[in-house]
Amino acid sequence: MRNRNSTVAYVIFGLIAIGILASVLSNPGTFIIPILVFGVIFFLYKFPPNRWRQPKRPSSSRFQKGKRRNATFRVIQGNKDSSDEPPKYH
Repeated sequence: MRNRNSTVAYVIFGLIAIGILASVLSNPGTFIIPILVFGVIFFLYKFPPNRWRQPKRPSSSRFQKGKRRNATFRVIQGNKDSSDEPPKYH
């Protein structure tokens, strides 16, 4: 069954390729603009202009490795009634 699915996929992809090739050969202008737009977007993604780049910042002191002070936790006493608590044993 797996072999049959892959054969169907090859046939479908082949028909798609033939359709795209026939469309390009009959009217190449319809594909030039999308290819150019995609190319410009890809080029700007790979090589962004200098005004878009983030300046290189030295690493912050909070991310540096070394001695860290442990956080101090403290308990805040609440006003909870003992009647609101669920029973200790079910």
